[in-house]
Amino acid sequence: MIATFLKTALAFLVCLALGDLVGVVACTIFDIAPIRGNSAALPYAIWFVLGIFVGLIAAFAAGTWIAGKDDKWDEGPRAGGIATGIFLSSLAMSVALCVLFWKLYWSQGVDGEYYVPDSQSHSLTYLAAALGGMWLVRLVSKPKAKA
Repeated sequence: MIATFLKTALAFLVCLALGDLVGVVACTIFDIAPIRGNSAALPYAIWFVLGIFVGLIAAFAAGTWIAGKDDKWDEGPRAGGIATGIFLSSLAMSVALCVLFWKLYWSQGVDGEYYVPDSQSHSLTYLAAALGGMWLVRLVSKPKAKA
């Protein structure tokens, strides 16, 4: 269980960081581009979509790493257990990240506009969407039916 947590934590953090870089670039481009208009929902949409993809990618990366050489781990006999361990580990990491961000940014009155992790609402949207993507992987991970 410790190995599952550590592998999931590493995959989740790397995917969150890479997704954060993509989100910062996307939000900056749409902020300075004339097509943005005055939409306050656009940054939320960017972080939500990125969060879903980050959750899916991190879940499959962690699952492949945990299962070893089994390239179809999500159809194997341990699929449900692996996916549940990945989701619960990521949930614990998300809570820990929220506590860290609260202490560093959110309680200090930092005005981060719409960048993660400066903005509390955008960060929570990003993390919740990532967990939602991981939950989707959990729902579809089941042993392959025998013919």
